[in-house]
Amino acid sequence: LETSIAEETILCAAAVIERGPDERTEHTFTGSEREIMVGLTALVREADPDIITGYNIDNFDLPRINTRMRDLTGSSDKAGAADAYGWGRVPLLDSEHKRLIPQRDGNRRTWRIQGRCVLDAWWQARTVLRPKRETLKFVCQLLWPEREDLQKMDVDASQMDREWAERPDVVLEYCLQDSLLPLEILSQIRAVHSKEALATVCGMPLDVAVAGTTSQWLDGLVIRLADRHNVAVPRTNRGGGRDQIAGGYVHEVEAGVHPWVAVLDFKSMYPSIMIANNICYTTRIDELARPDEIVEEGIHEAPDGARYLPATFRRGIVPRLLEDLMELRDRHKVALREAIENKDSTGEIFHSRMQYAVKILMNSFYGVFASKFYRFTHPELGASITAWARSNIKTIIAQLEEEGHPVVYSDTDSVFVRAPVDEAVPGKEPEEGEARGAWEGACTTMIEFGEELAERYSREGAELEFETGLSVFFSHGAKKRYIGRVVWPEPELLVRGYEVRRSDSFTILTDTMMEIFEMILDGESSDAVQHCLQLIKRLRAREVAPRDLVISRSCKGRVRPGGVIDFDAVYANPDSLPFVRAAKQRIEAGLNFTPGMKVGWLVTNGKNSPMTVQAWLEGETGVEQTEYDPEFYAKRIATALGRITEAFGWSKDDLLKGNRQATLFSF
Repeated sequence: LETSIAEETILCAAAVIERGPDERTEHTFTGSEREIMVGLTALVREADPDIITGYNIDNFDLPRINTRMRDLTGSSDKAGAADAYGWGRVPLLDSEHKRLIPQRDGNRRTWRIQGRCVLDAWWQARTVLRPKRETLKFVCQLLWPEREDLQKMDVDASQMDREWAERPDVVLEYCLQDSLLPLEILSQIRAVHSKEALATVCGMPLDVAVAGTTSQWLDGLVIRLADRHNVAVPRTNRGGGRDQIAGGYVHEVEAGVHPWVAVLDFKSMYPSIMIANNICYTTRIDELARPDEIVEEGIHEAPDGARYLPATFRRGIVPRLLEDLMELRDRHKVALREAIENKDSTGEIFHSRMQYAVKILMNSFYGVFASKFYRFTHPELGASITAWARSNIKTIIAQLEEEGHPVVYSDTDSVFVRAPVDEAVPGKEPEEGEARGAWEGACTTMIEFGEELAERYSREGAELEFETGLSVFFSHGAKKRYIGRVVWPEPELLVRGYEVRRSDSFTILTDTMMEIFEMILDGESSDAVQHCLQLIKRLRAREVAPRDLVISRSCKGRVRPGGVIDFDAVYANPDSLPFVRAAKQRIEAGLNFTPGMKVGWLVTNGKNSPMTVQAWLEGETGVEQTEYDPEFYAKRIATALGRITEAFGWSKDDLLKGNRQATLFSF
């Protein structure tokens, strides 16, 4: 839809019907609002699509049509409402009116259209790509930087009334392009394949896979199995809260560079623990258990004291289900490798999506077990799983240390072990000569070491895999923050926890961080520090492009009748928050804002309280933005990079000053 900013009415509409990758038809609608809506509705009913998509269709297009339908037809004109918005796959009867008109799914973001799936391309792109900004233009540039035919057209959406009055043909073409791009996005990220695979594995309709919750997906598996084994199904638990469950174990990491590290990973750690220890709502033993439910031998007692029946007495519903899922995933992984070897692209896509869908469901069980609401859970279940996980990993770490294999780091289900390789062997792959031979030998030694440890320490409920070989590992000493140069199984740079992993970080910071990571792993820590100092100097000289300083963050809000966004309903003091003020500036400029979307802004004065910000609208309005506060960004960068350079004696303050404070210990 293209809508009037002044009147909030529909100016024109467009749709693309896709029946296959090479079979598309394009449709445009002009005239009065009623004519546009009736024409669009007639197309939906005639084409009868299974999936309806659009970019931000959940939060803009569907609610806008709903509002205009109500304004034009009133509450009593059921026939008029059906003509304007009868998109449901049901007969055109008064008795079917409630199912005929699309409805918002309670207080959730999603909409439901009876008999069809609503798959919002914005939400899918947000989930899969995690882009720094979430406008359609930015996402298209991210996915297809070289394809002009898949870029959003140059129409000023903030002046849509003027554009429609002066260039209606261009606006209609722009509208049609906006209908085509969501289809291209879903195809590029294989969103439909993923949802179909999820629906297949959990045995639920496609609309539940698209718009359902994790507990609904698992219900599709657990309730069926419970029914087959005559196990009563509890109602959804709406009960009160409880103490937070203790998480996984995280081993302290020593700041600095560590050469030649083998990473061992527990295969499907939480599902394996549930299977090995028969953890299930149907096997938990408590003080209310009947005498005939208590056995004398084989009880699984968790480190936190919770107890579970042995599988020989009663196999739990969830462990039984997890075993089947693990076997199913292994089958798809084998088939995936065969498809890749045979260059079977269709088979590769299918088995890749299927094994990933199984993985999602398997890993979801711990989440619902640790929740307060799932029908098949109890407070002890999630706590038992993490207690066993902590015990397993601590035991292995102690054994490795006792054998003389230093554990560099450990996090929940991974152990980083120093391999028996000469520290003199370079971490960066040499091109040729003796150093090359030594490097290849070091790789072989590390791989053999990792595989031997994985085989030796694997046992039921704690199967270890040699996951990754690193030629060099670095951390500044904080948990869950590290980098490494992977040499096995495939060369890559491993980054965890730093700002490059955060979608709310700005471009120049993430780019610089990646550059200094490469320098550190190459043993060039002094060059890395100098690179940080030069960036701060360039910032203060205003030599950094403003587009590289845009900060982005998701902004919430509640949509009130008439489309007004209520920020006070979500935030206690919304005007103190830079992202809320940036969102309000978007709205004032006549640009689209959806609660939950990322908004971008530049800080123009960081000394004010609250700081002064300017929403980043250049890409949508074409108006150049140049103003920013260099000192604010210098401090932000020094803070982020200073955490890393502290490992080499350069603090945040040192970076800002441009030199290091000398002390008695410096000489």
